[in-house]
Amino acid sequence: MTKKHEIEIELLPANEGDCLLITIINEDIHILIDGGTANTYRTYLRERLIQLRNDGKAIDLLVVTHIDNDHIGGIIELLKENGSNENPHIIEIRNIWHNSYRHLQFDKKDALGKKEKNILNNIISNGEANLNRKLNNSEPISALQGTTLAGLIYKGNYHWNEQFEGKAILNNQINYRFGEKCCVSVLKPKKFDLEKLEKKWKNYLKSSKFSFAFSNDVLFDDAFEYYCRFLRKDATGYNEKISYNNRKIEEMNIKDISKIITNSDSSITNRSSISIVIYYGNKKLLFLADNIASEALEDLSQKEMNYSLVKLPHHGSESNIDDCFIKNVETGIYLVSTNSEKYNHPDLETLAKIACKKTDYVKKIYFNYKVEKVVKFEQKIDKINNIEFIYLKKGQKIYL
Repeated sequence: MTKKHEIEIELLPANEGDCLLITIINEDIHILIDGGTANTYRTYLRERLIQLRNDGKAIDLLVVTHIDNDHIGGIIELLKENGSNENPHIIEIRNIWHNSYRHLQFDKKDALGKKEKNILNNIISNGEANLNRKLNNSEPISALQGTTLAGLIYKGNYHWNEQFEGKAILNNQINYRFGEKCCVSVLKPKKFDLEKLEKKWKNYLKSSKFSFAFSNDVLFDDAFEYYCRFLRKDATGYNEKISYNNRKIEEMNIKDISKIITNSDSSITNRSSISIVIYYGNKKLLFLADNIASEALEDLSQKEMNYSLVKLPHHGSESNIDDCFIKNVETGIYLVSTNSEKYNHPDLETLAKIACKKTDYVKKIYFNYKVEKVVKFEQKIDKINNIEFIYLKKGQKIYL
């Protein structure tokens, strides 16, 4: 008798970004995590959401993990076209989890001075200029036309962080129920992650003015979003690895690659991104955003480290995955989302650490693109047991 599947995972092609659709089959629960780039929405996500809508389905929870173009771009396109919560043109979205400026922890005043408005508008203008250059637009767009996620959520009157009483999404050790048996909990961010982001944002604004009055004005949300997407200086980019101990990493054997000591991601924005666990029955799925993996799990006991599936953080970056995480987390399924074109993810150090972990079960790594360097690396693991690389084709799903 064939075992009946309970969960379906779609790892949509999202260029260098993330876009995952999780379906709890028996309960018709659909959770969308991030939307990749604008092209992800136009090419893949839009069609899939319309199919769900035509089947009478809805998105029960949309999680936008953080404000990076490769996570947020597709969601902005979706909300532009979707219209409002009351009258959705693409699909009903019942809940949105996303942290914007107003969810940072500091106190805010009601009034916003003229000089503060000018500074914020200047940040927005600079962000718009960056966006227009990125999109190569002949007709420049502006925040007034609804290019920020926060503005679109407001305008559409969506249920925003409702389970958290409209406050920040953060680790509070509560399981939130969706449907009869499906629960979602938040591992990251923690309060101190958002406080660090708050401090960086406040310092950035205060550098423009000796004393800066913070308020709940929507200008702050637009300016904060453009700052995170285009203007901040803390993002960790790709640094080409020329050699390790005078040897090209591609020429090293797999065990030596797995032992390379890597540097941690220093991005405050990445470390404050939303990572969640989805529970259903005896299955437990870990979806790490761009956090450092071991930090996301640091408060958990060893008995809590067993997962049915793990989506690797930051597209398999070696800066977000360390030996402690690989050693302590037990799972037979890893997901890697990236086409490798922008930041050269996933890093070979990550793949080597997973491959060299000794297990009595087969470890499967699913990729949503067939990346050349990964295919070449796969040749190194031919003699290693209990590891399999799987390259998903268009429309192919993972079932649990």
